[in-house]
Amino acid sequence: MDPVPSTRAHSPHLDAINLMLRDLHTRHDEIRHRAAFRGCTNELLTLQQELVNYLLDKKHSLLGLNPTQHDSIPNYNSFT
Repeated sequence: MDPVPSTRAHSPHLDAINLMLRDLHTRHDEIRHRAAFRGCTNELLTLQQELVNYLLDKKHSLLGLNPTQHDSIPNYNSFT
């Protein structure tokens, strides 16, 4: 279960970002099979990582944290 944020940082927007990040971190085999069939697996995984980076930046901004360096963010596509 996701940790409950403090009242100050709790918002529907932040909840939506956390849910989308969770979804992006979930392996979706059906979509990956379609991407493989269409020959766009690398593009799909690159786009997924770009979306994760964007959402993490947005989340940190809402929480008032410093922007992250994307080089230090783990690649969530490493399980390919």
